Formats: sequence, C-alpha cells, structure tokens
Amino acid sequence: MSKNYKYSLDPSSKKFLCPNCNKKTFVKFINNETMQYLNQIDGRCDRESKCGYFKKPSKNCIVNNLSINHVATQPTFHKTTVLQQFSSINQQDNNTRQQVSIINKGINNIKQQNNFITYLLKNYDPTKVLHAINKFQLGTTNYWNGATVLRQIDSQNIIHGGKIMLYDSNTGKRVKKPYNRISWIHKQLKLKDFVLQRCLFGLHNINNIEKGNTICLVESEKTAVIMSIVEPKFLWLATGSKSNFKKELLNPLKEYNVIAYPDKTEFEKWNRVSKQLNLEGFHIQCSNILETSNIEDGGDLVDLINSEQY
Repeated sequence: MSKNYKYSLDPSSKKFLCPNCNKKTFVKFINNETMQYLNQIDGRCDRESKCGYFKKPSKNCIVNNLSINHVATQPTFHKTTVLQQFSSINQQDNNTRQQVSIINKGINNIKQQNNFITYLLKNYDPTKVLHAINKFQLGTTNYWNGATVLRQIDSQNIIHGGKIMLYDSNTGKRVKKPYNRISWIHKQLKLKDFVLQRCLFGLHNINNIEKGNTICLVESEKTAVIMSIVEPKFLWLATGSKSNFKKELLNPLKEYNVIAYPDKTEFEKWNRVSKQLNLEGFHIQCSNILETSNIEDGGDLVDLINSEQY
C-alpha cells in the first residue's frame, strides 16, 4: 500500500523565490490536509546543478489514508485554436517552397519576432531551420520581446502546455539576467485553475518512426531542435528539466531504443534511473560522452559540437 505523507512538494507549476539563490525557481512543501503552503523555507529549488537547495520538513510523518482529503485533479490541455495565435510562421504561407523562398530572400519577418529562430538562421541552413520550426511547432510570443513558445505535445497530438523561453539572438543562450526568463502560455493567458501535466518535448514526432527505432533524448529543448538539424537521421526529444528524466515522462518510449545524453555532471543520476527502468522493460543507454569531455559543467551536446568546431 502506498504511503501518504503529511507534507509533499507542491505538484502545481507555481514557483517562488528560492531562499538560497533568490531565483524564482522554488517549489514549496504543502500540507496535504489543509492544502496550504507550509512555510517560506521548506522546499526544493529547480536549479539542481547551480543551486541545489532542498530543505525537507523536520516532522514529515506518515498519516492515515483517511485523514487526507484527496481530490482527483485532472490535467488541463490547450485547445489547438488557443495556440495558433503563437505560430512563428504565417498560416497563409503553408507552401514549404514559398516559406523557404521567403527566408532565403532575407525577409526578416520571422527573425524579428523570435530570438531563437534568429539564432538558428544565423548558424544553420535556412531550409533545415524551417523544417525544425515545423517539426517542433516552435511558437512566438510577445510575453517577452522575441520569446519562443516550446509546445509540449504528446503522441495523440494533445497539447499539454507551452513553455515560454527567451534566448539571446546572438549566442543562442537562455536569457537569465536580471532574472531567468521562463514561463508558460497558461500563465500568459491567465487561465484559471490550469493543471499542467508535462510530457516530453517533441513527443508528437514519435508517430513518424517505427517501434524499435532509436530515439535520442536530451534535457534542453534548444538542444533537441539543434541536434535535429545537425543529426536529422535520429528523432530528438527533450525532458525540459534534469528532474524530468523519470518513468512518468519516459513511459511512451518503452518500446523504442533510447540513447540518453545527460548534461555534464548529471550522468550518474540519469544512469541510475536508466538501469532501474531497464529492469522494467525499457531499453535505455545512458551516454557519458559529455562527462568525459572538456566542456564546462552543465554543458550539453551543442556545447560539445561548438567546442569541437572552434
């Protein structure tokens, strides 16, 4: 029988200022009986590598199942029409040749709206960039000027959410100063009581390959997009977070061969999870290529490629 604890981490997507690093990446503990936040210091920072703050309640006891008023919370999904307004490419330009022609002629309509796409067009073949935009359904929002919408769409083409990220158009790096620019479309739209249930980024593309084929899995959405341009023979997916390398999100990959590429310093954690899941019928190979490289801690495959090029 599963154990119910008096306190647990808030399962919603709400974040607070971390008491250690002062970034808005802090998940608080809640009292499962009152559904109220416990205090300002008990919780976990999502910046696992850069901060690592995690303080558990001092007296977190197991309670009787009947003493907790559990309410089954159903996940919320976006309607397709809701996110159409965040498309990066004009809907009237559906012909691929026309789109490629537009980009190749230097019309900056797309680039002015989206910093990440601007970066891609500066560094990679425009035709391949266009393919990646369509493949991952990259969106654009004015939540921050030039921000990108990274849609999380499952294998049934159900839209779980749209993560908003702001990148630097010259370096391709995330904008983290004066604060980390990460949010969600449901917050921008102020959708009340939206319950986010995450899925792997790019998961909808799994329908384009046969079971038993190889899937490459990384943490960063940006890395998945760029690697799909650099190594298009593989299907690239992203967890969107170091902590999202877990069975709940990886279940759709059980009938495929998976090569996981954890960021540098994360190999031991991801490899431990891989070994456990392989005992349950998964086929995951955890690569240590980044762990043995000379790139900085926290670096990913794109950093490795760039270091080898220069």
